[in-house]
Amino acid sequence: MRTIINLLGIVVIAVVGYNYFFGSQSEKSESQEIVNQVKDLGKSIGDLLKSEKEKFDEGKYDGIFDRMRSVFEKMKSQMDSTDRSGREKMEDLERELNDLEQKMKDAGDSAVSEETRAEWRARMNELMEKADSLLKE
Repeated sequence: MRTIINLLGIVVIAVVGYNYFFGSQSEKSESQEIVNQVKDLGKSIGDLLKSEKEKFDEGKYDGIFDRMRSVFEKMKSQMDSTDRSGREKMEDLERELNDLEQKMKDAGDSAVSEETRAEWRARMNELMEKADSLLKE
């Protein structure tokens, strides 16, 4: 499937490139419009990444760890004191949360890819889902 998508992308780029340089006047203008739209898309994605990096640097995600810890503490307080398994699972979740927070702090001001940030958000969501399923148990 990936090969087909890559091949299709190459064909599209080749057709647009051919029309851009060797096509009729209308094909050249259509190709120029496509090229301009791709440039605009690239700029928009770049602006979005810069904006998210600035928000990240300003501490956008700092409070989320405190909120998650608060939720975990409330869950632990509502658990039956004899539920050792549930408490151990909550402690595991708290350790995972602390590990994730430490990774984010260690990254600090260094350039962190959007892929890495997406992984971090996915891990936070996963932790909340695990906590939710534990609460339902």
